Amino acid sequence: MRVLISGYYGYGNLGDEAVLAGLAAGLRERGADLCVLSGNPAATRTMHDLRAVDRYRGLVSGLVSSDALVSGGGGLLQDVTSTRSLAYYLGVIRLARRLGKRTCVYAQSAGPLSEAGARRVARALSGVPIAVRDSASVALLGGLGLSASLVGDPALLLSARPAKPTAADAGASADAEASAAPVLLIPRAGHDDLNTALLEAGRRLRERGVPLALLALHERQDAAAVAKLAVALGLAPWRADSPGEALAHVASARYVLSVRLHGLIFAAIRGVGFAGLVYDPKVAGFLADARAPAFTRPVDADGLAAVAMAAAPPDARAVATLTDRARDGLTWLVQHIVR
Repeated sequence: MRVLISGYYGYGNLGDEAVLAGLAAGLRERGADLCVLSGNPAATRTMHDLRAVDRYRGLVSGLVSSDALVSGGGGLLQDVTSTRSLAYYLGVIRLARRLGKRTCVYAQSAGPLSEAGARRVARALSGVPIAVRDSASVALLGGLGLSASLVGDPALLLSARPAKPTAADAGASADAEASAAPVLLIPRAGHDDLNTALLEAGRRLRERGVPLALLALHERQDAAAVAKLAVALGLAPWRADSPGEALAHVASARYVLSVRLHGLIFAAIRGVGFAGLVYDPKVAGFLADARAPAFTRPVDADGLAAVAMAAAPPDARAVATLTDRARDGLTWLVQHIVR
């Protein structure tokens, strides 16, 4: 089974690279031969040990040499960031179908969509098996006459959460470690009000003696936002060049406050408590499913600092349900791309 994967890969967004890592591992276990459409094929080959071709120049040859196309995962079905982006991903799907390739939309979030974008999605995806990662996307696509299954984000499958020590094992040393662990702040470019709320919450936490840390999940895009918080809070940002490095940083935090979706997902994987600042329905959807605190505009910085101070652990049952959903989603995918 030769599978071509289409998504926002090769651009240095560690959230999307985590999606690819989870998806690729699951498909490889099931015997798939994979190739990725990438914005930087060399980087994709190095990070994931996968065959990769340029997402434009290698598109036709990649499709011709594959049996099936997987479109996803990620937030591809939206036109709020760019109408060209939506046109590209729908164009890949149309071309795959024209060439007679088995085609699935997998682990995506749908929306926001303009009226024109919604019509394009409805036309392009008619008859295509679709699986999305939140209930809001199921509803949005249903309103367009498209049926979608609900699956989990494949990034949740990257690794199991580390075992927690028992109360007897933990003792005072664990309390000391917890007090030294920082609250991790993860901003996102283009949302200055939410990043400012992170900054204000950070100031309140620092006043209470809580250590802080700062991490970019898309360094190229988020550099300015991270630099602003770093200067204001006197922090040296942590650096991560792969999803594994980002997961290691998150594992050392006492709590995560994130504007980016995969900052929340990484915390869930590692069993670290988290709260999200909502800029997009996909973030709201994940927080609702994970039963985690969600802060919508205008964000209450005092409340944000308070949940970080409390540092409640994630809802283990909700996270387990999401992880099971991700695992079941891979079974769904294989069933639809294998004849």
